[in-house]
Order: sequence, then structure tokens, then C-alpha cells
Amino acid sequence: MDQLSEQEILWTVHIDYVPDSVLLDIFDRLSFKELCLCSRVCQRWYILAKDFSLRKRIVIKKPLQSYQFSSLVHHHFTHVLKEFKLLITCGEYSLLSIEKDALWRLALQSNNIKKLVLMSCSLLIVSLKDFPSSLEHLSIRGSEIYPYVFFGQNPSLYVPHLVCLDIGGVSNFLTSQDLHVFSKLKFLRALYMDGCFRVNNGGIESIIDILPQLEVLDVEGTDISDDGVITIFNFCSNIRNLYIGNTSVNDAAFSLVEAQALPHLRTLCVMNTNISSTVLHSFLLQNLSTHELIVRANFKGPHNCKCFYSEKTPVCFELDNESPFPPENCQHYLTNEIYGLN
Repeated sequence: MDQLSEQEILWTVHIDYVPDSVLLDIFDRLSFKELCLCSRVCQRWYILAKDFSLRKRIVIKKPLQSYQFSSLVHHHFTHVLKEFKLLITCGEYSLLSIEKDALWRLALQSNNIKKLVLMSCSLLIVSLKDFPSSLEHLSIRGSEIYPYVFFGQNPSLYVPHLVCLDIGGVSNFLTSQDLHVFSKLKFLRALYMDGCFRVNNGGIESIIDILPQLEVLDVEGTDISDDGVITIFNFCSNIRNLYIGNTSVNDAAFSLVEAQALPHLRTLCVMNTNISSTVLHSFLLQNLSTHELIVRANFKGPHNCKCFYSEKTPVCFELDNESPFPPENCQHYLTNEIYGLN
């Protein structure tokens, strides 16, 4: 190895002399797992790694036991925590059973948390009143709940600022009769119900009061049909991302929609439906304004990107047949940039 030059020696600083502020800045860029590894290097790093300022975001991708989850909350959840994500694929491991005591401690120690993701958990003995009232984003994807216990009669009493609710895959017990309480969530902007196969047209009718405020609605894999989609078209005037794939929807709903009914629409997924390319083409001509629209469908158009002219203004839609997920399991929540997992 070549000898260091005099200039290199001058600017070489031993790690022990790096200021705490610099190390904290480096640690703040690490994942929670990497931070835990750094805490084992030496006593100084162990102390720095426990600084509260580093506990703003915690992501866990390994299965936990109930006692491990409780210990994690006890030792690492603080008032500076903004996001916690437990990302466990449904069906890959047994469900993590979460107790009331753990949620109470979570709510007490992290009373400013905004985003909570609890995938593949057993929440049968808890309810929203056990969660922090500061939540703006809640995902219980693939988890088990008793809906009437979990949501209560008025969920806005417990999570008054909730903007995004993801209940994708919560299918064993959730039915259309359980959805009416969502109408109490006046700040809700994104609702994911993909895979909830017991939700039908009646469920959409029961939340008609909040449809105008929604910007994201995912009903893929539900039991809705044309009537439910017509209700969505008639009332979701501010919708930006609409996912209705993997349903029995056909041309009837798209043929009846009024022109410019969805002026803000940016993404539309109709994967695995009975909608024909001809009717979809007509729908796009009537509803495109001056923006680009991403359409996910199984069939291929004459070109991947088709441009039209509406009142002398060029508009465009992109037909996207590529997806990182199988067609029967789009899971748009995982990729939505604004109201999604990210």
C-alpha cells in the first residue's frame, strides 16, 4: 500500500475524534436495523444510537413475537417518533398478536406519531380507541379484526385526523354492513379496501357521504359491480387514483358515466375486468382534460401512448401493461407516492 501523502495525513481524522453532531447526522441516515448494528461498535456509539432524535422513523421487516413487539415499543418508541411500519407479508408467517397494553404504551410514549403500519397482525382484542389519536395514516393490511369492535360506532372520536385508511386484505370478517362508520371520517382522503371480497355495492352506497372528499379509492378484488362503479363515478368528483380491477365491472358502467365526471383523475386501473377497449377508449375521450392519465389494463391498444385533441388542447393517456405485481394482486397501496406505504 502506498504511503499517505503529507496532505492526506493532515486531513485524516480518527473516528474517535469525529464530533457527536457529525455521527448523529450519519446515524440519522441509517435504517433502524443499521442503527442497531452501529450501537454494538463501542460504548460511545451505543450511547449516541439511543439519542431520541434518531427515533423518527422505524421500519421492521422481520416477523416478531408479541413480547418482542412490546419490548420494541418500551425501549425505542419516543415522543419524536413519526412513523412505524411493520411490513410482514400476509400468509408468509403467523399473525403477530398485539395486546392492548402494548398499544396503550405506544400511544403514551409516541403521542405525536402520524403513520402506523401494522401488516399481518391479530388485532382481535383491540380497537381504535387504543391507538394514538394523532394518527393521520393507518394501515392494518392483511390483519384480523372484529370490525364492530375495532372501529366502533364513530371512529373519528379516536382518530379525528385520519387521512389515509388501508384495510386491504382484511376480508374474513369485514362486510359492507361495517363500512357506514367510515362516513364519520371527515378528513379521510384515501381508502384502500382491495381484497375485501365481502364488500359489495351496498358498501359503496353506505359511504356515499365521504366519496366526494376521496382522492384515492381502491376497491379491487371486492364484490362490487356496475352499480357500485356508477355510484363512484357520480360522487367521487375529486378522485385522482381509482382502482377497480379484479371485479365484475363491464362496459355498462363506463357507458353511462357523464362527460368530465372525473376531472381530476390521474390513474385508473381496470385490470382483470370485463371492460372492452372500445368503451374504455370512448370513456377516455370524454373524461381527459389537460393532463396525462395512466391506465392499467390487460388489453393492448394500438400504441402504448395515445394522444388526442380536446378543444385544440393536446391530452394524452398512457396504457400501462407492466406491473411489479401479478394482475390479480395489484396492491396499489404499496406503490402510491402520496397516500401509500412510502
